[in-house]
Amino acid sequence: MNKFRPEANFVQGLSGDFIGKHNLFRMVREFARYSNIDNGYYMEFGIMNGDTAITAYRNLRSYVNHIYGFDTFSGHPEQKKTDQIHPEYAPYFFQGNYAAVSDEFCKKNIAAATLLDSNNIHLFKGEFSNTLQSFEKSQLNDKGFPICILVDCDLYSSAKEVFDFLTDICQTGTWLLIDDYWCYRGDPKLGVRKAFDDWIETNPRIGVSFYCNFNAYSRAYICHEK
Repeated sequence: MNKFRPEANFVQGLSGDFIGKHNLFRMVREFARYSNIDNGYYMEFGIMNGDTAITAYRNLRSYVNHIYGFDTFSGHPEQKKTDQIHPEYAPYFFQGNYAAVSDEFCKKNIAAATLLDSNNIHLFKGEFSNTLQSFEKSQLNDKGFPICILVDCDLYSSAKEVFDFLTDICQTGTWLLIDDYWCYRGDPKLGVRKAFDDWIETNPRIGVSFYCNFNAYSRAYICHEK
């Protein structure tokens, strides 16, 4: 006889393993609705082929009018020294892995799956050290509220550049989703988690409140201005 496991019923109630991204974006949608946020944009760093952006938009279409995506589209960049500590903890993080089909495919994929006007899908190809430096933040001024931002770039060096970039973009009520937070066996001295912790400790403008874990290795926060 199978033993009753209450945690199994809990997982089934979430319609997936743990809290998946679909259910998480539903929570973001309800938060936006009750927070009087009705016009804004979604950003993703490490957008790859656009599948997560599609899931986000399908849940947030009443609130999100623009999608911003950043990626090399050729996989992980060459690792810096800070990314090479304990490679056995994350053997799937290596140069060229997680390559997308192409940025053109990503845009067409998102447009076809969401019916969002392709002019409202903004993709930036290249390493973050180049694309974030050249990005004109003034273009966001008429795009509304930064509703949800997903950081999915795996490496400490990449994530550090992204968090520094976000310091003057995040606002009170912005959802900050951090993929790979628990990677590197959960070691707080490595990877995206360390980049995030360093950013929170040193940036003078933005604080965060923990909301939930999602998937098996990711975390969601809600930002506030200090």
